Amino acid sequence: MDLKLFDSIHEAKKALENNKPRQVRADGKEICIVRKGEEIFAFQDACAHMGENLHKGNTNPFNEIVCPLHAYRFHMKTGEECEGRCSPLKIYPIIENEEGVFIRI
Repeated sequence: MDLKLFDSIHEAKKALENNKPRQVRADGKEICIVRKGEEIFAFQDACAHMGENLHKGNTNPFNEIVCPLHAYRFHMKTGEECEGRCSPLKIYPIIENEEGVFIRI
């Protein structure tokens, strides 16, 4: 199922501050979305280690989201924890087309 987040990529870029994680709710799920330049990433908002909200964390130059609780780092494209200490995050594909920006649930 694809759920519309924004009416256009232009709207998405205005709404999503570069490198600033943000929480959205889609189909009852809490999801963290991050815009890094031209790319938008979406993944579960709960850290796979202890469940802390990842939208409260930061990104780094390696396309990783850093958990604010214990600094676990997850690659935003694959969901993998960078040192293999816990299970990967669930990733949600982002679809951009002429109708808008969608998240696939």
